[in-house]
Amino acid sequence: MTLRNTLDTSGRPSGKIAKWILATLLWAGSIAWLSLIPSPPQIHGILGWDKLQHAGAYGLLSLLVAQTLYSLPGSKTAKAWWYAGLSTVSFGGLMEILQFVMQAGRTAEWWDLAADALGVLICCVLFRQVANVTSRRQRPVEKTRG
Repeated sequence: MTLRNTLDTSGRPSGKIAKWILATLLWAGSIAWLSLIPSPPQIHGILGWDKLQHAGAYGLLSLLVAQTLYSLPGSKTAKAWWYAGLSTVSFGGLMEILQFVMQAGRTAEWWDLAADALGVLICCVLFRQVANVTSRRQRPVEKTRG
């Protein structure tokens, strides 16, 4: 699987893949910004629970990464969700390390990383199941001899 296979005639990524890449980068940038600013906006109620926000944000990021990888020609569902999960949890770890190092009023927490990983796990398993079902539906029906 190479990025070269996904380029159009002008040498840029094809439209479908470019949209997934852009969405992934925008969401990752939003997470980074909200993770590193000294005082992020507060939400009230159940949606304001910090660990639920972590699980949701990183779960969605893993879906975007998986879909981006899955959109590449020759990619396999199992590899896409596996790489998406590893890269997204690693990104969450990086954000926790940066919060610790920057000392900008934010604290690094193992429980935040655990919530990130739980959201990633749930969404990657969901992605894999949906991708497997849709790929089975798109396969041509084989004729049987009889």
